[in-house]
Parts: sequence; structure tokens; C-alpha cells
Amino acid sequence: MSSAPVVEDPAESKGLDESLRFGFGRNWSEFIDQHFSESRVDSSREHLLTALRLKSLAGLSFLDIGCGSGLHSLAALRSGAASVVSFDYDANAVATSLKVREMAAANDARWSVERGSVLDAARMHALPKFDIVYSWGVLHHTGELWTAMDNAIIPRKPDSVVYLALYSSDQYVEPPTGEWVKVKREYNQRGALGKRIMEWKHALGLFRGGWRQKEWPWEVVRKYNTRGMDFWTDIKDWLGGWPIEFASYAEVEAWGKRHGLTIVNAILGEGCTEYILADPRHNQQWAAEEARRLASRKSLPTPFVQRDGLSWSAQLPELVGQCDQCLPPRGSRLMLYDGDRPIGLTHFMHAHIVQYGNGRFAHWQDYVLFSTTDGRDPNANAGRYSYIADY
Repeated sequence: MSSAPVVEDPAESKGLDESLRFGFGRNWSEFIDQHFSESRVDSSREHLLTALRLKSLAGLSFLDIGCGSGLHSLAALRSGAASVVSFDYDANAVATSLKVREMAAANDARWSVERGSVLDAARMHALPKFDIVYSWGVLHHTGELWTAMDNAIIPRKPDSVVYLALYSSDQYVEPPTGEWVKVKREYNQRGALGKRIMEWKHALGLFRGGWRQKEWPWEVVRKYNTRGMDFWTDIKDWLGGWPIEFASYAEVEAWGKRHGLTIVNAILGEGCTEYILADPRHNQQWAAEEARRLASRKSLPTPFVQRDGLSWSAQLPELVGQCDQCLPPRGSRLMLYDGDRPIGLTHFMHAHIVQYGNGRFAHWQDYVLFSTTDGRDPNANAGRYSYIADY
């Protein structure tokens, strides 16, 4: 059976003590001064277009909520966006984004940078409507996650795409989310030396994880470019990120459903899970994609073999070259379905599938290791499980 989760104190997790709020803008300012490069912009642009399944953003308007360094806004601009509006609650982040706009975009008139809060509903209503509403790793730091998410989609068009990156309670189980809340409070209460000690302790944990994957420490450091951050900037951002809340895939799925939105793509990361949401009734691109997926779904081969704990396996030898370790990092695009619902919880560590179940799965070698959403033997109703090789 899965272990009981740590229950967070709502007041603590929402960070009601404003004196502990982390200054993300200072962190981003230091990063831009020391580590800005065109290769980071290119990496961000490539990731953005891949997640959205687009070749460019030509003709599209882009809203960047909590723009931070401005790198992702710049990536949208470089992807051909017709207009980019960026805003952040942190004055230092606004200043940094303006600096990037001047330095790397020649103050392009298509890109405006403002100061504002996503929690200000009146301001969100005053914005124009956008084709893409984007917020990477921000809304869970507002202290009011679900209000922030509701407000974030106020300025969206009916056929828009919503791109959110949120800390996942599905991913943070060892240690669980409640423990991370305590760590972040402690970090922000410490002095400079105490913070540095905690940073090194966290780094050593990442190095140990890399070692288990046969990666040297410098390889772990080198890979920290997918978010536009460097290794130490990311550690400070993670440990200091306060206030903090977490959301599960099921919670985001239910939230989207209340607003007429469907999760049409999801990318599991080490920290944030990225969600692409749209309304296929209005969005032609994702309507076509959903139709393609429906036509390509196949029944998951039986019998399912029980493994350790809550895990089961099904053989997929024809997809051996498309599995996670063949196309790193987390390269498999296989999606497992329970009935007509994509489970979404892919690329998980095998130990987490075994212990925590709840639909977590991973495409590995010539098989998929999976758990059921209800904890029952999948052979009892094998017909409910299907898969798509290229989700």
C-alpha cells in the first residue's frame, strides 16, 4: 500500500508570513548578468514550440504571466509571435525583463513589459485576449494557487492554448510536499552562510541522484539549461521559492474541466510538470490532434504481469527503440489510457510506481511498467487499458 501523504498546514503552505517571500527577481537579475546567452534562448524557444506542437508562433499573441528573467518572452518573440505582453509582481524581475528586451530584442515594439499581479482580477479583465496564455513555475508561488489559475485564464480567447508549469504533488513524494514546505521556510529564515550550506546539501543530493544514473557531477550541472537557468541559480530558486503550493495531475485535470479545458499535452519534469490545456471544440489544431490519437489507440497487450508492490507490466517489444532510456531525457511519447482518459502520469521512477501507484507509469525497454488508478488487478477488466505510441 502507498504511504500516507504529509498534510500541509494551509496557512504555512500559502506563505502568509510575507517576511519570508523569496525575491525571485534578484535571483533572475544575477542570472542574466552572469549567464545570458543566445544558446539558452534557442533552447527555450525549441522547448516552447515542441510543447505546443507548433513550428512557429507567427500571427499569435502571447501573454507571459510572471515573466521572471524575460527569457521565455524573448523565446516567444523569436518564435514569431505577433505580440508579447509580459508582467511580474516582482519589480526586480520587471527590470530584468526590460533589460533583456533592450539588450536582445532592440526594444522591439511587439514586446511590452509591465508590473502587475495575477491575483488582481480587475487587471486581468482589463487585458486584451490572447492566443497563448503562459506561466512557467509562477502560480504556485502566489500564495493563492487556484485563484491565480482562475485569474490566469481570464484573458484567453475561446480557441486559445493555456501553458502552465506547476510543482507536482505526484512527483514530490520522497520527501513529500509537506517536508519541502518546511525546507523552504527554513531556507528563507537563515543567514547567508546557512543558505549556502543548504544549497550545497541540495546539490550533493542531485549529484547522488546523477551518480545512480551513471552521470558525473559536471554532467548533472551541464544539463541545467532546459529552463534557461544555470545549476546554482536553479537551486537558489528551488530552495528559496516561497510561498509554495503543489498540484496533482488529477487536480489540474479537474480544474481544466470546470473551465471547459482539456489537458492535451503534459511533460513531467524534475520539478515542474508542464500542462498544455485547450478546448478542442474551438481549437482546430488540438481537435485534429485528439482525432489522430483516437484513431491510433491500441489495446494494451495482455496478460498483465504483476511485479513488485502496486506495479504491473505489459510487453511492447515493437516499441523498444522508442522507450525512455533510448530517447533521453524521458524521450518516450507513449501515453497510457484508462478507458477514454489519458492517465498522464508518465516517466515515473520505478520505485514510485511500485510504492505509490495511482496511475503512474513508465515506458522502459520492451515493456510499460504501470499502476492502476484504483489499485486493482488490471486483468479483471483488461479492455479498459489502451495506449498511444506517439502521444
